[in-house]
Amino acid sequence: MLRIVISFICCVASAIALAGCQQEPPAEHAFQDDGPGAVLSESMLSELSQSPETVQPEAAGKPAKVDLTIATFDELQASIATSIGKVVVVDYWSTSCPPCMTEFPGLVAIHNELPHDQVRCISANLDYEGLVEFPIEAARKSAFKFLEQQKATLNNFILSEDSLTVMDDKLKIASIPAVFVFGSDGKLARMFDESSAESFTYEKDITPFVKELVAQSFPADSTDAGNE
Repeated sequence: MLRIVISFICCVASAIALAGCQQEPPAEHAFQDDGPGAVLSESMLSELSQSPETVQPEAAGKPAKVDLTIATFDELQASIATSIGKVVVVDYWSTSCPPCMTEFPGLVAIHNELPHDQVRCISANLDYEGLVEFPIEAARKSAFKFLEQQKATLNNFILSEDSLTVMDDKLKIASIPAVFVFGSDGKLARMFDESSAESFTYEKDITPFVKELVAQSFPADSTDAGNE
């Protein structure tokens, strides 16, 4: 009798152990591993695949970063051409140009104040002079420091061609600062430079002109904004 009871208990224990080994994990814990081999859900993959234009740093609660891209003059022009449909402000400047740095906050103010779907602000630095003892990387470092001080989170470029070549052969200007404003049709609307021997400022000249151009290009948006 004792042998039968012991045998029965062993059978029951074996059945319980077998059932425990075959138990499925709870559904809510599936694919939740946080290790390197974790499986991403479809929503996570969709979120990661969105472009920077779709997920804005501000929308994600992260401040925009200051950046400075090395580019040729032609690459800069190609970038400007991608913004047809917007008013584009391009400021050519250098850290060796005191008037440039004095007026630069005006460009940052336009970028911060006007809608980014209507206006694009670009800074084009001309610190590089083509000298072996002052390579493009060194020029970029000094320009980047100034941009950080100004919190210039707009589109910043430093041109990889020497400044004299850019001014004389490409822009056809005698000196900087020089600001080119393009209309939403992609055509040059106005150029501000020192060729006429008349000084200009953002406050007095450039900013009012840009705002007027925006009002002409986006009349419905301007009317709505005025009624708010």
